[in-house]
Amino acid sequence: MNSGNLALAAPVDFTFSRQAILERSFTLWGSEIRVHAEPVLDCLPDEMCAYYCEQLKDAYSEALQYTRPSSLAQEGKRLRVDKTPGLHKFFRIEQSVLMNEELLKQIISTSNTLEKQKQQLIVSVENTLATLPGPVERRDMIRQLYSLKDRSSIKLAYNNYTLETKNTDLLIDLSLYDYIKMPFPDSALRLSLNTRSGLFDRLYDQMLGLMSTTRVSFIADNVEYADSALLARRLPFDYFQGPYFSPADSL
Repeated sequence: MNSGNLALAAPVDFTFSRQAILERSFTLWGSEIRVHAEPVLDCLPDEMCAYYCEQLKDAYSEALQYTRPSSLAQEGKRLRVDKTPGLHKFFRIEQSVLMNEELLKQIISTSNTLEKQKQQLIVSVENTLATLPGPVERRDMIRQLYSLKDRSSIKLAYNNYTLETKNTDLLIDLSLYDYIKMPFPDSALRLSLNTRSGLFDRLYDQMLGLMSTTRVSFIADNVEYADSALLARRLPFDYFQGPYFSPADSL
């Protein structure tokens, strides 16, 4: 992009949030850090992609600091950084940004720091392999994800699981993901899912099958309503996240 186009590029406002993740007993198990962009960085002109991707990388680099043990939340915040051993810290990130080697090193360094405090960093990956342009890009991303795990104690979470998610996306045979996050329920599912429906039984069996095959843990994400929370607890979810349990805090 030339300097003239850069001058015309709309500024992007990045904000950060933290949201609690709870166990079935409603005790705090972990939290997730997210980066939010305004306006949303979708459908960008090709000449602006590199410019905004660099901004996005810098935003993730800044957000990563909130996962470190030394990161303190302000007094009065609903959820503070918990320094107790075993707290699981999710860092939600766009898949494409993981190809940035500088950011990858920062993620690995953060994981090593947390490990010394007996805490766990989980990289929560947005998008799916199917969204990548072709097989070469998919193979490169798989190598990058494995590199991330091989060079640290990092675990990986798959985001936005649905009944239509393919096993090829989950890389079942490769045992790549440790957690699966499912928005529960999405608007269509909320209208049709109940404890007596075939859809409920199908979802229940599919979750149990994946847990048995891969030993993943399921997280019910974006739980907003009381009936959604009740329904989620009837399914084999291990952990729960969403505004019904704990609203996200701005950082």
